Amino acid sequence: MATKSFLRAPAPPKTNAHPIPPLGYLLIALAVMLWAYTTSFAVKIQCVVGAALFSCTEYTFYTMTVEDPDGTVRVKPFAGRPGHTTIHQYIMNVFYIPFLIHGYHALIHSTFLRVLLFPLNIWLLEIIQGYTLIYLIGYNAAWTYRGYDAFFHGNIKLWYVHHWLMMGAALELVVLPNVLPFTYTIASYFV
Repeated sequence: MATKSFLRAPAPPKTNAHPIPPLGYLLIALAVMLWAYTTSFAVKIQCVVGAALFSCTEYTFYTMTVEDPDGTVRVKPFAGRPGHTTIHQYIMNVFYIPFLIHGYHALIHSTFLRVLLFPLNIWLLEIIQGYTLIYLIGYNAAWTYRGYDAFFHGNIKLWYVHHWLMMGAALELVVLPNVLPFTYTIASYFV
């Protein structure tokens, strides 16, 4: 009997849902305290705005694509798939954006390399957030990828590489140069 490797194991189903374990509450408390005490007010604004922008992006992506029964995603605008995003993903993104943007910039100084390696940055985000949700509630309530290119219990999908490259370019060339200065300006009025 063939066994699936850890990388190729399917995503846990919603029927795996369970209450948050006791150590899960500690993990949540530590994440909230770390975010609250180590990020500036400007970065907190970036987190809330960035998570909202991604929610809008994800909702739009769903309306512009269809998913075949085998997990293949095809671009087919307004083909009947309703827009979709989750509060789980929004909350996880609020807490992860300091790593996604500022940690990434601290590690990689070249804009070209940041765009080129952005899919790895997103896949790391998806692995961390996906497994955190699986630990906390038993399954990934934010997203589940299927198909031949879905790995890490359905937490990442390799086919999205070109989407993540485009998102990295948009983030580096349009969003960050315009949004980051704006958030520092807003924060200066409150500090």
